Amino acid sequence: MPIYDKSPRPQEFAAVDLGSNSFHMVIARVVDGAMQIIGRLKQRVHLADGLGADNKLSEEAMERGLSCLSLFAERLQGFSPSSVCIVGTHTLRQAQNAADFLKRAEKVIPYPIEIISGNEEARLIFMGVEHTQPEKGRKLVIDIGGGSTELVIGENFEPRLVESRRMGCVSFAQLYFPGGVINKENFQRARMAAAQKLETLTWQYRIQGWNVAMGASGTIKAAHEVLLALGEKDGFITPERLDKLKSEVLKHRSFTALRRPGLADGRSA
Repeated sequence: MPIYDKSPRPQEFAAVDLGSNSFHMVIARVVDGAMQIIGRLKQRVHLADGLGADNKLSEEAMERGLSCLSLFAERLQGFSPSSVCIVGTHTLRQAQNAADFLKRAEKVIPYPIEIISGNEEARLIFMGVEHTQPEKGRKLVIDIGGGSTELVIGENFEPRLVESRRMGCVSFAQLYFPGGVINKENFQRARMAAAQKLETLTWQYRIQGWNVAMGASGTIKAAHEVLLALGEKDGFITPERLDKLKSEVLKHRSFTALRRPGLADGRSA
């Protein structure tokens, strides 16, 4: 007997995110007008790691992505094209040979793939949070991806401020921590670069204001898990706790040596 039925039931949908660090697939059904998640698949493909100085994806990176899509395709057997949405984000926006990857992907997974803008990515992230989180009021939603960071303020399914910046955990690691070396100087360089990326929008967000700030990415989840392991029982991320986290990271000299309670394998780099 199969572990799961591959045939979709009525009103089941699938969303696939081809991210810079990981590919994600979520399967949901509509129950009484509300989305109910019934399955998730995630695989790290490190697509951004394969983006060279010429802004072209390496063959190895493409193969990792196509292998993951093949796995997703098995689960999606029986789904109609209208019930599957697949989007590519930052790395596929930047890659000069993204069209080559998409052409090969068509032979692996029989559904259209759309490469979306950074602002559209931010809007979709916000809508996902609105559908799945019970908190009321105006939200600031932050998603730190492999190649870009999205920031949205909105309320009641209406985004008011939507921004995407070319700064992510993979791209910043490559730029400001060359060779995976951890030290105070590299931290300071990365921090200053991030501040410069955000300075043009900071005042708009402060004026708009928010009631609750939420993180929607694996990077933020990793910080949350490590803080829990360090004894912060509520797991909330604050400036003071980020400084504490920084101090813990600085106890190590490289990404490969970085081992902290709560940090999943493969997350340090």
